[in-house]
Amino acid sequence: MEAKDEQVGVESIGKTAFDVIYNDNYDIVYKAAMKYSRNHHTAEEITQKVFLKLYMNMDHININAARSWLLLTAKYMALNYKRDMAREYLVEEMDEDEEKILSESCENPEDTFFRKMKEREFMKLKEDIFAALYKKNLRWYDAITITYVLEKPQKEVAENMGVTLEVLHSMLYRARQWIKKNFEEEYDHLNNA
Repeated sequence: MEAKDEQVGVESIGKTAFDVIYNDNYDIVYKAAMKYSRNHHTAEEITQKVFLKLYMNMDHININAARSWLLLTAKYMALNYKRDMAREYLVEEMDEDEEKILSESCENPEDTFFRKMKEREFMKLKEDIFAALYKKNLRWYDAITITYVLEKPQKEVAENMGVTLEVLHSMLYRARQWIKKNFEEEYDHLNNA
């Protein structure tokens, strides 16, 4: 009987923690999903999926790092959704600021075009790397994004992830090696183009 009471206590603490995280972060997660998806219905769907994923993995998520995890997960879900839904690539129209910079610069339009294309290709490669890392190993993804994207101190990241600093270093090393192994050729091709 005591074991059953303990289990109910753990479940209610988990539900309470989830409810607090949900209530504190719903709006900001929705805004992040909206920013990257630019579609209200898609943003709502992504927000629900992010919180469902959180709920399913409550045992493995550091509650202190939940907001960062939620925001990064929403961002990459939205970016993946946009990429998957894109059927064709349209050339973006330049806004007034870009036109002004272009007209004032001494760079010829052809060079500007190729530079912008290269920047877009590098951005897509970065998104592809993070999406693949997210699918490969969620712990690596969290370690890389929190350490390098959010630029948090490694000691703080290790504490938030519930691991030692040595384990974090090992995770980061393995993630970088995996990225290098799987994306080095594409990176070199873009870099030398």
